[in-house]
Amino acid sequence: MNETQRIVEADEFVPAQNLYGGFVHAGATMAYTTAYWALAALKPRVMAFMGCDMVYPKTGNTHFYGTGAPDPLREDISLRDLGAKSARLALIAAEQGCACLNLSQDDSSLLFTRAAPENVLNWNRIPFLDHERYQALRAVEDALGYDTPDGRYQNSADAVDISALDRIDAGWRALLSQADKADQGEPVPLRRR
Repeated sequence: MNETQRIVEADEFVPAQNLYGGFVHAGATMAYTTAYWALAALKPRVMAFMGCDMVYPKTGNTHFYGTGAPDPLREDISLRDLGAKSARLALIAAEQGCACLNLSQDDSSLLFTRAAPENVLNWNRIPFLDHERYQALRAVEDALGYDTPDGRYQNSADAVDISALDRIDAGWRALLSQADKADQGEPVPLRRR
């Protein structure tokens, strides 16, 4: 670690994740937790993701270090639909004026706009946001009351209404799909290898 780097501990990332609805709604993966912390602390214009596809083939390399068990697909109430959690993140970021981009060219659970790395610095579009539908989804989340100030959402997992979470996830997917269809900007081309 050099002088421009520092370790971000739970006392910083848990409140940041809770600021955006908490672990149950946001998805308790390192990628999403880091992204919500970055939204709160750094207020970026663009967040670009590479190597966070969360796709685990049956054979071959499954992780950046080779092969391993698909931990993000463990039985966990917050990880039932990784794509929906990415849609949620993209829309919350858009509401804050930030674009989430997927730099991967591989299969991906991330539903973010695909982009080539060389286009990130000049990226100037965020998804269209239907504020009324966005606020309605956030209100449904808030009404469920799944706040976990200490971040230990697993301790109250039995009290979570799974069907309600599934409906909310479907809502985030639909809202991002609507945003993608409504986006009038010309896409920045993704270069193929």
